[in-house]
Amino acid sequence: MRYKSFVGALVVLIGVMGGLSAQPGGEGRWMNPEQRAEQQTALMKERLTLSEAQTAKVQEINVKYARQLQDARQKNEGDWEAMRTQMTRIRQAQDEELQTVLTQEQWQQWLAAREEMRERRGNWAPNAPSTQDRPMPDPKGKNRKDKKNRSRGTNPNGNQ
Repeated sequence: MRYKSFVGALVVLIGVMGGLSAQPGGEGRWMNPEQRAEQQTALMKERLTLSEAQTAKVQEINVKYARQLQDARQKNEGDWEAMRTQMTRIRQAQDEELQTVLTQEQWQQWLAAREEMRERRGNWAPNAPSTQDRPMPDPKGKNRKDKKNRSRGTNPNGNQ
């Protein structure tokens, strides 16, 4: 269970912060907190159709937590467990604060957008299809026989 929590926290962190490097002009991990926050806010403004008042509040929140995330990275460099724990807490606090600014519909849209970014994070090309759209490699060729049998009108178990 701890491993799944760790992976989940890293996925969120990388998907939102590190994944922003795929955005045009982004430098990803080399950006300072203000640049990260600016880029995240611009993405949120576009995806969620934020009002000017919401955009200003979201920008403020994003800067605040981007600074905290950078501090956590610097203080815990090399100690992945401590960094994960601290970053998870920071991200949860940011989410709680963002929910006070966004409508319920916008919050749901933001959750969907983050999920989409997580799915795309593993792709090299910025506009490549998500990993769900790509066939998974079959290292042992196990499915080839099944496909061959289906094309002959039999199922993989040999029954007709």
